[in-house]
Amino acid sequence: MDNTIRGKEGEELACKFLQNEGHEILARNFRNRLGEIDVITRKRDYIFFIEVKNWEHSFITPLEVFTKKKIGIMRKLAEFFLFSNPEYREIYFVSFCLIEIQKNKVQFHRDLF
Repeated sequence: MDNTIRGKEGEELACKFLQNEGHEILARNFRNRLGEIDVITRKRDYIFFIEVKNWEHSFITPLEVFTKKKIGIMRKLAEFFLFSNPEYREIYFVSFCLIEIQKNKVQFHRDLF
């Protein structure tokens, strides 16, 4: 299966999972020149910045994608999102997360960094 198709399917599955868990989807594929955050949600007093990995590789875990560079990019993108959406700046806590999908099983890893 093409990586783009697998990625889109994973994001759809992740968004359905998040909505079932009570999350409000604020943005999908939020991007600027630095990169992209797959999904941004809100639940209670948290804003979640989420990387989605629809994974089939067994030799590396999805958590290993969070290199120092990726963490820096996600933080800068989150700052840009909050700057662009001032209604979320003062009220909410921030959580950087990963949704890992393997064989249609969803795992939600919160507060990674």
